[in-house]
Amino acid sequence: MFNYFASAQIVNSGADYESLSYNTDVNDSIFIFAYFSSNTNPMRLKAISMDGNPAEFKWYRFNENSQTVDATPIRTDNGIESNLQVSQGGYMVVIQTAEITDTFRTWTFYDFIAVDSVTYTQTCEYLQLIAYPSSYRSNFSAYDYFDFCDLNNVKSRYIANNYTVEWDSETNIYEGLANVPQSWKKRINTMITRISSANEPSDADRPLVPGLSAPFKEASYSVKITNVFGNKSEEYKTKPIQAMGMYAAFDLLVPDEYGVFTPTKNLSGEALWRMKLENKSINADKFEWLGWNDQTVNFLQDDTLWRYNTEHITDEIQYKPGVYPVKLNVENTGTGCRHSSYALDASGKRKDIEVAKSAFSPESLPNAFTPNGDGNNDLFIFTKGQEPVSMRIMNLKIVTRNGTLVYRYKGEVATWEGWNGKMNGNGSDCSSGIYYYIISGEGWDDKSYSGKSYTGVIHLFKGN
Repeated sequence: MFNYFASAQIVNSGADYESLSYNTDVNDSIFIFAYFSSNTNPMRLKAISMDGNPAEFKWYRFNENSQTVDATPIRTDNGIESNLQVSQGGYMVVIQTAEITDTFRTWTFYDFIAVDSVTYTQTCEYLQLIAYPSSYRSNFSAYDYFDFCDLNNVKSRYIANNYTVEWDSETNIYEGLANVPQSWKKRINTMITRISSANEPSDADRPLVPGLSAPFKEASYSVKITNVFGNKSEEYKTKPIQAMGMYAAFDLLVPDEYGVFTPTKNLSGEALWRMKLENKSINADKFEWLGWNDQTVNFLQDDTLWRYNTEHITDEIQYKPGVYPVKLNVENTGTGCRHSSYALDASGKRKDIEVAKSAFSPESLPNAFTPNGDGNNDLFIFTKGQEPVSMRIMNLKIVTRNGTLVYRYKGEVATWEGWNGKMNGNGSDCSSGIYYYIISGEGWDDKSYSGKSYTGVIHLFKGN
């Protein structure tokens, strides 16, 4: 019971819900009592004498056919209080004592709330579920039998019906799906929508799932409706709904230190950049891989660097310096749904492959080494972490102070193993002293590197 019923002259202790509707037109009170479908107790109204003295109680019933209060009482009692077993409808009681006459009005309802069916609309982008009420009601927001009259001037009044819609699914329709951004992983489980209906019923005001991105897995969905009286419908469960959602995604694989191709989100490196592509798309059966050699992609022209129509790209693709967009277009031939994705970085944002331009600096080589066989600094080789970038071919000469050639290497930068301090790399040991190196070469971007700026001094120390 609410506190404002503590001194009321008409009560219903068995009701599941009670409220007081103020009639501003006649400054009168309308009592609202509701019984839920699970409440098996009979409806009973009790009127109490206003001053505790014996009174006469006359009960009247609202006639739905004539839309008026019947003129003849359905019951008359005398005493301190009067009890009346009632059914759904409107009632009025006139209480008269020796000094006071007052009239109280009330409505009683059986509140049956049930979901009769659920329909859905599904596209490649979203799934919308709509719950429909039992067949005897036009929609959830109308509540026709809560459209009551004030029993005084028979003016229709509505109870504003706020209701909560709870959707759920035993299946997590996004769980375990690789490469799907967090924004796509909004689970339906316990998705609650609160909708307030206005005084006028509306067929458009129906419980539905808002903002549910197209699910990727087949699932059944359940719904419960809770109305303004706190009455909750039984759970209604749909049949399995086949998912139409699809998502284009792929992993970019590069070789590790052992030459094994493994996924990476680091899409920057030096030439020759080597990669393979592994499809991670969802619900797709048709694939188109595209690679360009420029960030500015003209989709209307056939200016692709390469194109594949296989599920995965197991052939090794190699890149020279430059910026390269990579895109995957996928389709489900059964549903006609399509989706596309570019290569993504660790944050899920588009990231084109960036292969560094060729660069060489004398700082890439040390100015001293000690080829004495102790395993420490035995080779004249590129300083770790400062190796030439994206260099392809290197022509290296090492000469004495008087210009005598003692070592030469011409070949790919990646295969050079360094100079061990021996004549021509496999002859006798060169003596300690000062030597000079001269380097020319060519980068993977066909840039040539030669000239005295790539000449340096080497101090060879034999030691013990």
